[in-house]
Amino acid sequence: MEYWKRVLGRESDPDGRPVKPLREPAVEIEEPISLAECKKALRDLKQTASGPDGVSWSSVKSLGPGWLQYLFNSILACGYPTKSFKNSRTVLIPKTENLVNPAKCSTLAIIWDGKNKRWLHDAKGQFKFRGSTLPALGVEESYKYLGLQYGSKGKLKTGLELLKGMLRELKEAPLKPQQRVFLLRTNILPKIMYYLVNGRVHQYTLRECDKCVRRFLREVLHLPHDTPVSAFHACAKDGGLDIDCFESLVPMYKWQKLVSLEEVPDNLVRDLSQLPAIRKRFQLKGAQTSFNNRAEYRMFWKNKLLDNLDGFGLGEAADVPQVHSWVTDGSSLLTGEMYIKCLKIRWNVWPTAARASRGRRQAPLCDAGCRQIEGLGHILQQCNRTWDKRGARHDRIVEFVGSQVERRGFNVIKEKSFATPRGHRRPDLIIYNKDRVWIADVTICADRGAGPMALARDNKIKYYTDEDLATEVAKVAGPGAQSVVGLVWNWRGCCEKKTDEWLKKMGVPIESRRLASVRVLEGSVWCAEVFRKRTGINFAQVGGRNRSE
Repeated sequence: MEYWKRVLGRESDPDGRPVKPLREPAVEIEEPISLAECKKALRDLKQTASGPDGVSWSSVKSLGPGWLQYLFNSILACGYPTKSFKNSRTVLIPKTENLVNPAKCSTLAIIWDGKNKRWLHDAKGQFKFRGSTLPALGVEESYKYLGLQYGSKGKLKTGLELLKGMLRELKEAPLKPQQRVFLLRTNILPKIMYYLVNGRVHQYTLRECDKCVRRFLREVLHLPHDTPVSAFHACAKDGGLDIDCFESLVPMYKWQKLVSLEEVPDNLVRDLSQLPAIRKRFQLKGAQTSFNNRAEYRMFWKNKLLDNLDGFGLGEAADVPQVHSWVTDGSSLLTGEMYIKCLKIRWNVWPTAARASRGRRQAPLCDAGCRQIEGLGHILQQCNRTWDKRGARHDRIVEFVGSQVERRGFNVIKEKSFATPRGHRRPDLIIYNKDRVWIADVTICADRGAGPMALARDNKIKYYTDEDLATEVAKVAGPGAQSVVGLVWNWRGCCEKKTDEWLKKMGVPIESRRLASVRVLEGSVWCAEVFRKRTGINFAQVGGRNRSE
């Protein structure tokens, strides 16, 4: 006891060994992972097969969000999984400390032959990792970096070669034309655009890529060789097919990429972006057009389309852009054959005598004896051969609009005749409820070349604005407040702006409004086909006797 009293009672001796400073925790995040983020991650977790660790989807779902939050924040704070976590049965842990496998690695060595002033590819493996020699890439071998294939000679495949291979596979696939267009726009063109923007490319390559795409579209859509180039590249909302033009967009994207480098906070990167050699790599010589943004690009091709004789009638397509989504969405709204024919009507490339005679001194007259030039506008709007199909096209739209508003709870009277002092008036639709009455009449007019669609709508409103007619309508529809509505489409499938606004106000959804424009185009296709098959002639107009078909 005396010994322990003496040992424990004396003063402590200081430790002269140096004291190691405490290391600060390696926390590089400002905010930890929240519980809400873990709950959302568990909700969004998809049921897939187990990974290499053997952990099933149900096992991960069984973990509580609080446990996952603690686990993730611990890893973020420490910078690595702790020993207690390394044995944890979660999908994240086995992937955090993957070891480098030398068998899956390779090297690429370029050596300089100063005497002969040339670069050489060293095919011998000279690098070792953990006692294993890393294999070297051969002269013909390549590796993928940022989506681009590189080898000892730089980027191996050009964008043109890659594009031709993809288009060949797309052409051989058993798909509908609209599905080919959809995959081309959403899958192939973005890949090629990325390849061209991030690699070195010449203006000639961009031009050839555009020609290759247009050649492919002419084949799969059975379009004539003189289809306007602007019809392919103009936006679908403006009447085109919305196919990206590499020659116009790649220089713009390259320049935008260079501008973005000038705005990074790193001084070294900003200085490098100002070097002439670097700026030269981002610029293309001989670029025909230069755009600052996508809006200027769209306006350029829209004007090109409207300046063309075939595309001039699409000037009002952009007023109601949402009805043109059928062109690019790849839906089964139309059969493949009807999709192609509707595009031909829309772009005015349907084969007619007037189109075939371009470049000659005089366009031929209609062979039905109409004494008018045989153009597509005449065939679809005036020719006596197609009068019954024009009426069927009109009646189909009347029936469609009437059924749509009737589903929304309105009462509809179709094509009822009313006697007035000015003559009989027969509006297509009388739509009414207990408070309102609409006198609606449908018309499918000529395209922009014959005047704006608003003029046709105003003429309809003026024709049916009559006090005597209003009195007669009130007898069958009730004393509600009356208004006259003109519903106008043109034969290219464009919808008049106020027509679309009225249909939307009546509760007709966008899908049905789009379908109405498609049905107008289908009716125009039937008119054009009937004109080609019939042989009747109007002898009264050519000076002979009348004869039925």
